[in-house]
Amino acid sequence: MVFCGRMGEMFSFCSRLAVVFFTAVSWLSAAENLLIAGAVPGLEESAHYRVRVRLAKPDELWQRAFVVETDCKKMEKETDAYFDTLAGWTHGYVNFEMSASVEVEISRTNGTAIRSAVVHPRRKASACVVKDGKVLVTLNKPCQVAVDIDGQMDEQDTGKGYKGPPIHTISLFANPSLRDKPKLGEPGVLAIKPGEMPPADGAWTTLYFLPGVHDIGLAFPLRSNCQYYLPGDSIVYGTFSQTSWTEGQNIRIFGHGTLSGARLKHPEHVRPAIAAGEYDRYRPIEILGANDVTVEGITIADSATHSLMLVGGYKKGHPNKVSWTKIFTWRANGDGINPFGNTLIEDCFLRTQDDSLYVQGLGIRRAVVWNDANGSAFVLSSLQNANDRPMVVEDCDVIYSRAKWHHWSGGRVFNMRGEGKGAAGRGVIFRNINVEDPRPTLQQFFLCMQVPEPYAKNGGRRGAGDLSGILFQNVVIAAPSVLAEPQILWGLADARIRDLRFDNLTVGGKFVDDARFFQINEFVSGLQFEP
Repeated sequence: MVFCGRMGEMFSFCSRLAVVFFTAVSWLSAAENLLIAGAVPGLEESAHYRVRVRLAKPDELWQRAFVVETDCKKMEKETDAYFDTLAGWTHGYVNFEMSASVEVEISRTNGTAIRSAVVHPRRKASACVVKDGKVLVTLNKPCQVAVDIDGQMDEQDTGKGYKGPPIHTISLFANPSLRDKPKLGEPGVLAIKPGEMPPADGAWTTLYFLPGVHDIGLAFPLRSNCQYYLPGDSIVYGTFSQTSWTEGQNIRIFGHGTLSGARLKHPEHVRPAIAAGEYDRYRPIEILGANDVTVEGITIADSATHSLMLVGGYKKGHPNKVSWTKIFTWRANGDGINPFGNTLIEDCFLRTQDDSLYVQGLGIRRAVVWNDANGSAFVLSSLQNANDRPMVVEDCDVIYSRAKWHHWSGGRVFNMRGEGKGAAGRGVIFRNINVEDPRPTLQQFFLCMQVPEPYAKNGGRRGAGDLSGILFQNVVIAAPSVLAEPQILWGLADARIRDLRFDNLTVGGKFVDDARFFQINEFVSGLQFEP
């Protein structure tokens, strides 16, 4: 639409006023059911994309959303463990809260027209069109999606052998309304200003990080019965830690701000060298003896090592929960979430360069997973039998499953790579798993009690105990390996694979109904297939 004359002057003035208002406040509200994260004072916005959001109603006004950007540093892997093949890659993201349909506009910062766009997971968006060189995405309910711009991911192989330019991607994080936000001035709420080191002790029960850039350093100590609020206009550099097995209870870390490890060295490259036991301090969030712990809404970016570990065994009636949390990693050992025995994972988005999710705990629901270089979507090495409680992984989407390497034991979607020990799998269900990558580098199934050649000359060997009784139900795989890697089930004499059931497994639109779909050895038996 073109405005002329006095109407055009008025529109120009209003646009400038809107920009001023955008940078002056921390949250913008078009209505009670749309809250948009404002600018983070002191932080540069993405150099690649601009985003506006509005309610999907006639005549609603567009509002700017601040695009935070995380990037893979252009550093030698030997000095800080960044993956060299991803050097210069970026991922921009915006956070907003919604309870009604919204429309999101994405444009390039430099004004270059966008020619195509695809939302992933595809089923999460009700519409995605390109108009006048900009992307318009309609989201009818809270979700977490990535938008592939001009086929940077969908139209080329970015895994083994990729030599193209850095790829710049973007995600839209449409969150549900965040409940029980603390208010400044309430009893027990301590406001932390940018540049101010928060106190570890005191009468406070809530640390509230004010808009801007914070640095809490290594292993800021968490306390039981306390909460830590990162609003969407804040970024906190450093790590949170609780190393006492008796003090990791009733802790909440939440908000729509970012916890970043970008200022930290990879622990293996700290000089002078540190002891292996000190590596834990570099994990963005690690809580020992975790019970009644909640991590909700935040983004964890550029982890120096494993991102989120809530360590502890199952404790009935005192679960932990990780929900609406987003994780981006670019380095070796950049794992996602390890829930151990007592954590439920729901509605999380993980783009990791090492393993994304360890299959244990209380279940995994509605996760979106993306791997580029080295990671497996679902690691089964810590899998146990699920006799005492349900263990269901369901309604998850693997949007990209790429790998830097060819013959090695990592990567893939379902991975048991000759690690761990003991009987496992009985009562475990993988249900409604959608692998929609059109160009996956490797195979999706790599269930190996011992890793065979050529994937390892002296491959890891799992301890004694069979893998049995897993149900894979409604697993839809868009495409096989671009390297023609076979799907593998590989057992051992004292660690067999048996009685796995596949209900409605499809690859490339074709139903799998025969064990010959897999490469197997004599220690695999009892495979069942149902339409």
